[in-house]
Amino acid sequence: MFVTQYVKGIDMGLKKTGWADRFNYKHHSNPSTPDAWTFFDKAYLRVQHNKAWQILTGKIQGDEQEARKILRDSGHYKDCLGLSQYKDNPNMVSGRAAQVYADRLLVDDASPNEAMGDAINLLQGFQGGHWRDADKDDLIIAHRERIYYDAEGKRSKKGDLVQSEFSLVCDNAAQGVREAMQGANRIIGEIDLFGHIPHCQLPYFGKPDYGEGRVELKTQWDQAADTDSPRANSLPKKIKAPHLMQLAGYWHLSKIVPKIVYANRLGYVILEPTIDELQFALDNIVQACKRREKLMQVADDLPELLSLTDPQFAESFVWRDLNPDILIKAKQLFGSKK
Repeated sequence: MFVTQYVKGIDMGLKKTGWADRFNYKHHSNPSTPDAWTFFDKAYLRVQHNKAWQILTGKIQGDEQEARKILRDSGHYKDCLGLSQYKDNPNMVSGRAAQVYADRLLVDDASPNEAMGDAINLLQGFQGGHWRDADKDDLIIAHRERIYYDAEGKRSKKGDLVQSEFSLVCDNAAQGVREAMQGANRIIGEIDLFGHIPHCQLPYFGKPDYGEGRVELKTQWDQAADTDSPRANSLPKKIKAPHLMQLAGYWHLSKIVPKIVYANRLGYVILEPTIDELQFALDNIVQACKRREKLMQVADDLPELLSLTDPQFAESFVWRDLNPDILIKAKQLFGSKK
């Protein structure tokens, strides 16, 4: 499989940041999700997961049965790449699988059949959390592989050349990345980038998909895929706000103006932000990260930290795939009775 490459983090030369350590907050990343979710994820969920793994690997003593329950209730499983996944859903695994196809084809020079085989293995290995609607998830995954589209992504007629939604998205994703990387001597896959951001003490982390920050890939999957009337999720005409912040972080760390490829079963689009757009998004990143640092500095513990934020339980997608029992725990920590 593809090998993830890493860029060594620069010497941060930072002061002690115990105020962040107590919340398990090691570094900043794209702050497009609510502060409340980021703090809950880092300071509660990940701490729970780490403790469970330490118990199960014998590093610390504890209740092994409870440790397994924590992981199960978080929807944990290891995919065919050996990577841990939590609260996965069909669109997320489909996106990762499409990137595997593009990586194998463009980075590793595998054949299309080899690349598709590895991507399908990842897709078919999907395991939803026990609280999810398994029948609905199965229908969506089956739809990804259903052979009923022609080469242009339209409903096929008997005798036409046909492909699955999944193979069409994979092909379009790979074509888009190849075009966006045109002129490069070779295509490099994911790397880790660390660096400073202005006015912040903690480092900033980004994980661009291709070309050391040159290209990011996003996939768009059919809507209503669990029904008899699926609809193609249209390609955007401008870069979505969370993705623009993601690109701005890469730009700041790599000094490369990035492009983003959006691919669906009908085709792909390559969009490139302007410097003004990147600078505006970077300014938003700096403000968000400064705010998070200040909140952690003034809060004595996790409940107090969470009480300083707006969880946006009803509005934000980040809570949507969470185990209902964990969501109840989150609301208790936030002091919400809703």
